[in-house]
Amino acid sequence: MERRSVPCGEPRRHPVRRRQPGGIRQGIEAGLNGRTGPLTFGANYTYLDATYRSAEVLNGSSNSSNDAPAPGFDGNIIVRPGDRLPQVPRNIAKLFAELAIGPRLTLDADLQAVSRSEARGNENGSHQPDGVYYLGRGASPGYAIVNMGAAYKPNPRLRLFVQVDNVFDTRYNTGAQLASTGFDGRGQFVSRPFAGPVIDGERPRLSSTFLAPGAERTIRVGVRYTFGPGR
Repeated sequence: MERRSVPCGEPRRHPVRRRQPGGIRQGIEAGLNGRTGPLTFGANYTYLDATYRSAEVLNGSSNSSNDAPAPGFDGNIIVRPGDRLPQVPRNIAKLFAELAIGPRLTLDADLQAVSRSEARGNENGSHQPDGVYYLGRGASPGYAIVNMGAAYKPNPRLRLFVQVDNVFDTRYNTGAQLASTGFDGRGQFVSRPFAGPVIDGERPRLSSTFLAPGAERTIRVGVRYTFGPGR
């Protein structure tokens, strides 16, 4: 988080452009910081257009739109130019504020918001869960979390602080991937959920969207002491 003080109303904009095999990431970053009296505030926003620039054939064994002979079997998916790269949200926004209450006490808060992103394995964006062979939406939903903190300096060398991350204990996910699973939609383990059809000696598999959970509410309390001349 950047907290430099610049004249209020003076924005920063930086074009972003990064290439990777088969795709490109380009967008814009903008930021605004300001101060009025004891209040310091700011906002940062990133728009990222991360897409494939060429057609590709990828493994899509857990993607409902693959070219397998029947649902639940291994197959490939076709990625076309313009399809979004997985695990890269289009929009990221951050807001923050810090309030100085006298020379010793400061309070701060920030909001972080991230938009939806496609799961790895859903590079073509065409996965559709059917509730039978394929579970989960094939994406990591967007989310927003709030963090708050306070700091007290009884003297120039000593700082006491408390930080609360994810104040509202929001349930969110930071990533997703399509893969085979041994658990059904009710969370029960099923070793062989489907008896058939049998193709080349193989039976259908159950696939799901695996989500990487974000951190729960976390409270940290600490003391920081600076040795040497007071500042």
